[in-house]
Amino acid sequence: MISNTTDVLVIGGGPAGSTVATILARQGIKTTVLERDVFPRYHIGESLLASLMPMLDAIGAGEKMKKHGFVEKPGGYFNWGNEKWSFRFDEIEGAPNHSYQVKRSEFDKLLLDHAAENGASVHQNVKVSKIEFDNGRAVSASYLDRTSETRGNISFKYLVDCSGRSGVIANEYAKDRHFHNVFKNVAIWSYWSGTNLFYDDLPAGSTRIISVEAGWIWFIPLNDGTVSVGTVITRDQLRKERDTGHSAEQVYDRLLADNEEARIILKDAKRTDIKMETDYSYTSERFSGPGYFMCGDAACFLDPLLSSGVHLAMVSSLVAAASIASILKGHVDEARAVNFFETSYRQAYLRFLMMVSSFYDLNRGQAGYFWEAQRLTSKDYSDRDMKKAFVSIVSGGADYTEVSDGRYGEIVAKQVAEKLRQGVDMRRGTGQIGDETKRENMQFMDALNGLQFLQANAAIDGLYVVTQPEIMLAQTAA
Repeated sequence: MISNTTDVLVIGGGPAGSTVATILARQGIKTTVLERDVFPRYHIGESLLASLMPMLDAIGAGEKMKKHGFVEKPGGYFNWGNEKWSFRFDEIEGAPNHSYQVKRSEFDKLLLDHAAENGASVHQNVKVSKIEFDNGRAVSASYLDRTSETRGNISFKYLVDCSGRSGVIANEYAKDRHFHNVFKNVAIWSYWSGTNLFYDDLPAGSTRIISVEAGWIWFIPLNDGTVSVGTVITRDQLRKERDTGHSAEQVYDRLLADNEEARIILKDAKRTDIKMETDYSYTSERFSGPGYFMCGDAACFLDPLLSSGVHLAMVSSLVAAASIASILKGHVDEARAVNFFETSYRQAYLRFLMMVSSFYDLNRGQAGYFWEAQRLTSKDYSDRDMKKAFVSIVSGGADYTEVSDGRYGEIVAKQVAEKLRQGVDMRRGTGQIGDETKRENMQFMDALNGLQFLQANAAIDGLYVVTQPEIMLAQTAA
């Protein structure tokens, strides 16, 4: 039975919702999760970054994931614009040596069950139908329990919207979701059995990414023996293909058949029916508001090239939980905690946004409309926000805060592209790169996709997140 009051209401039980619920419930904060589906349920986004490993440990779920038997992912391989290189997570000193390739139906259910085991009140097959506001502040929600076919209302002190792309707050109330002009792509994928991923010396479990003229292809090995094989092309290109009578399935099969490596991997393999989804990148004007926080895809979504989806979901939910717990326990006032959440989450998103764009830029010389369509412009971000996100990590720690508006993103893009190119040359063994330069490059890349909010020296308004003895906000010494 769903209580009519709770301290924190979480909409959605995916990785973001499960993470925030686990953290809060473990601290004795009454937390209710309303999930519209019944788990296990299918979801794409199977390749995880190594940054998730310390977060899984922080919420007490690391051992469960290890025991489940997911494929360990040591790194990845890129055949990108006729350049081939691989990377390992353990190249960065102190970093985890692997992450996981997961079937999201299993991974997400493990996390949601973990939240319930840690004291969260979890209810599935319950759809939130309305959010009520009092003087602009979110205070309660109406819902439909589709199992019992009953309706109800639940009041709360804080709401955390983890409703995914449906975005309850962003789409129905704030109405401030902004789609980027760039990355308007479509993913088409299927699951293959009988593949050959051992034709080279790449470590088992690695993700493979191969660029083609029309876009790129992914290969992700899963623990049931199948391989997720996907293609990414632009929305406009798919429309043109359909206008000439080609189905999405035909486009998918042709892209794979035309690529040499794909032909080797899939020579004797068979696939299931295709799936398709738009990968339009977007962000909300704000990730929080009076009485509510937005996490994961409910707040923003980014092109899947660098597998940032679950990373951003868990980063945002961990920071949201730390902020809410600190407010409710009287450690930090609401305005300051909300500013910390808003700033740290947006910085994490913008860093990945710029990194994805710069990564595509490495392949700009390749012919084809796809590559030109991935060019980030100043319309896709706030110059002021970009300054905040990169001022501490651009090359040499340089301070570009005085750069004129409209040019900061351009300068950041050049810096990131230069570091990516340097990293590629390091891995390919080309160019003269000294040990100090290698060290600086690794530090830069770690700062781009790492967990800076856990570092006191990267504090925002004097605040950062600690994970022991509880996940909370901490203050730097005055």
